[in-house]
Amino acid sequence: MHAITYWVIRYVPDVARGEFHNVGVVCGSSNGDWAAAFDWQYLHKKTPRDVLEWAEWFNDQVRQGEALMPDHEFTRGWVEGIRQRQANSVQVGPPLPVVSDNARDAAATLYRQIVQHKFARRTHRTTRRQLRSEVRSLLSYTLMEGEHYFERPEVRLGQMHGDFDFVQVNEALPVIRNVWAFDVAGLDDLERGIQAWNYGITRLRDDGAVLRTKDRALELPSNSVVTAIIDPPLHDSRRRTEIFEATLEAWERERVDVLTVSQFEERFAYGGTGLG
Repeated sequence: MHAITYWVIRYVPDVARGEFHNVGVVCGSSNGDWAAAFDWQYLHKKTPRDVLEWAEWFNDQVRQGEALMPDHEFTRGWVEGIRQRQANSVQVGPPLPVVSDNARDAAATLYRQIVQHKFARRTHRTTRRQLRSEVRSLLSYTLMEGEHYFERPEVRLGQMHGDFDFVQVNEALPVIRNVWAFDVAGLDDLERGIQAWNYGITRLRDDGAVLRTKDRALELPSNSVVTAIIDPPLHDSRRRTEIFEATLEAWERERVDVLTVSQFEERFAYGGTGLG
C-alpha cells in the first residue's frame, strides 16, 4: 500500500449559486504513478462543449506515457497549478490523501465513491446498521498518515462502558462519531439508546475517557470532537418529533456536532475529510 494524493474534479454550471457536480477524479504519487477517471456519459450529455474538451485534454495528459517519467511536467505541482487557475465552470478540489496499491486502483475506487454516488434525500427507512456501514466505507478512504480509527472500541468512562461507533485518533484531538437513524419503528429503543449515549457524552465532557486496545490505552480528553451522523425522520409523528427535538437540544448543550449522513458524505466527496 502506498500514499496517494487525489483531487476531485467538479463541473460548476452556476458559479454564483455554487452548485456543482463531481465529474472526475485524478490520483497520483511522487513516483510518477497517475490515473484519472471521468463520468464521460454525464460530460457528453450535460456539459458544454468546452467543459468536455477540457476533460478530454486533461485525461490525455494523464494517459500519456510521458506522464510516468520523473522529469515530465505532470506532477503534483502541475495539478496544483491547474487547480489555482480553474475557478470557473471546471474546478479542481484540494489535494487529499488516500492509501492504495496504485493510482489506478485508487481512481477506480474513488470514482465509485465520489462520482457515481448520488446524494439525494432518502425516501425509505434505513437502519442504524446500514448507516454505520456507509460511514465505515467513507472513513476507510479519509485516513491520513499517522491516523487510526476504531469501530465499536472498548471505551471506559470511569467504571462505565461508552457506546461509541467510531473513534478516530490523530495527533490533534480525537474524533468520536456515532450514527443514529430516527425513522425507525422502535421508538422506545431509540429513545433509551440516545439517552444512554448522551449520559456517556456528559461523563466524557466531565472527566474524559480511555480507549483500550489489546496493547495500549489511549486517552480521550474531555474536549474531544464529538459528531452525531444522523438520518432524520421522514415520517412525522408527534412522539418521533419530540424525541428528535429533545435530542438536538441535548446535543447542543454537550457540544455535539450534528450532520445528516448526506452532509457527511458531501464533506468527504466535495473536497473535505468528513471530520468535525
